[in-house]
Amino acid sequence: MKRIFLEKITDELTIGGADANHLARSLRARRGDKITAVDATGNCAVLELIDFDKETIKARRVSDLEKISVDKKITLADCLPKQNRFDNIIEKATELGVYKIIPLISERTIARPREGRIERWQKIAKETSEQCARDTIPEIGNIRTLDDFLAEITPLNDTLLLFCWENEQKTTVREVLSDYNGDIIVLIGPEGGFSDSEVFKIKAAGGVSVTLGKRILKTDTAAISVLAMINYEQM
Repeated sequence: MKRIFLEKITDELTIGGADANHLARSLRARRGDKITAVDATGNCAVLELIDFDKETIKARRVSDLEKISVDKKITLADCLPKQNRFDNIIEKATELGVYKIIPLISERTIARPREGRIERWQKIAKETSEQCARDTIPEIGNIRTLDDFLAEITPLNDTLLLFCWENEQKTTVREVLSDYNGDIIVLIGPEGGFSDSEVFKIKAAGGVSVTLGKRILKTDTAAISVLAMINYEQM
């Protein structure tokens, strides 16, 4: 069933703007079609589309759906890669169920995003959430430095901070998660990896280094790989 995100769901409502355009043109919705709508708090309902005009679609609520609660929250904190590869990270991380995505700048980060990138990433997250039938849209945090990020999350309390490090030879994601069932922050470095001083700071903040295997992965591949591993281990 087609899915859209709305600010609020009422018994009768009018869908306009980009959402109406997406339904009518991209999804080719027609009068009488039923869609799933999700509001800003994660409430879900089935809507019937009852009338179309040039810019809006009128709909009525047919039934409510059970709200799915998220027991564990996964945050992806990723140092920005070059070019537009963060777009792909946003898309795949959304599909893999992350709660929040935070773009970071570290010592070896080369990318410096242009103005308007946060809005673009939010749009990608929303469209991907609709496509993969999520009940929430992941939050896209503001760009910040690695140092600022570590200061924000310390102390970790009941959250596990995992960071992928090419010099870690033994500890795997499976081993770390074998007796853990809480919230997770996944920290991914830039091209060139974390500096020695950054690794020291991450470990001082409570970070646990993990290996993703014998090969050196690109930053976007590493992010997708570790999120897929976490999904598998927590199924």
